[in-house]
Amino acid sequence: MNKIDQHSSRGFTLMETLLAVALIGMLISIFLTVFVPARGMIRKALTKQETDRVVGILRAEMNTVRENELAKGSNTSAPGKYTCAFDKGFYWIQASAKPATTVVIFSYRADTSASQRADGTFPPIPIMKSRPGKDTQLVSLACTMDNPIHRKDIVHAVGPVFLVKFTQIEQDGTGQYRLSRTPGVIAKASSPQKYFSSDSDQNPWGGTITFRADFYLMVPPNPDRYKKRPWSRIGRPIFSTNMSIRR
Repeated sequence: MNKIDQHSSRGFTLMETLLAVALIGMLISIFLTVFVPARGMIRKALTKQETDRVVGILRAEMNTVRENELAKGSNTSAPGKYTCAFDKGFYWIQASAKPATTVVIFSYRADTSASQRADGTFPPIPIMKSRPGKDTQLVSLACTMDNPIHRKDIVHAVGPVFLVKFTQIEQDGTGQYRLSRTPGVIAKASSPQKYFSSDSDQNPWGGTITFRADFYLMVPPNPDRYKKRPWSRIGRPIFSTNMSIRR
């Protein structure tokens, strides 16, 4: 009995300690490899088909003016509404000056048994109460982060949520094309009307605005976390593409 007591009270040997440290180190390494690089894993997992789908959602929404959709801070549009899809696209580009107001793309499970909202969409079923099948529909949409109807839908998103930063591709004085230094700024124009009233030297593409769209993963999908966050703190884009809007 005394020998057992003496053996149990002597603690761990150096070899046992080294083995424990090695095991803990291996577990931490596995954790960092599997759970931490979520952005990198999603970036690699995005296929050409998936990126085309995301871009397609954005393109379709920028070419659609929904019923009762409010214009973004413009006194030159029709009262409270966009006059056309170009008008909407113009202000969406400007809205991307900061993440808090930029365009967000996501999918959510809509409750088709509920009444439609002002813009014709159905409200979401909370993610914890999702019941695929009866009276539900998976809806994908693009909207500005501060959209009064859809802002609260983002936290119920199914799958990845993307932020989009728009940067105009403009022509310099030598006939070359360059990427603007500032996202959300449309050169020499503060409104769609001013853009079209510009002379040919200021507006060489006429009724077309060409821009680059950078898509960022929104983690976590909570608009409140992005109120004061600049683009420099969002990280790297998951993918990018060139686009244009035309009137």
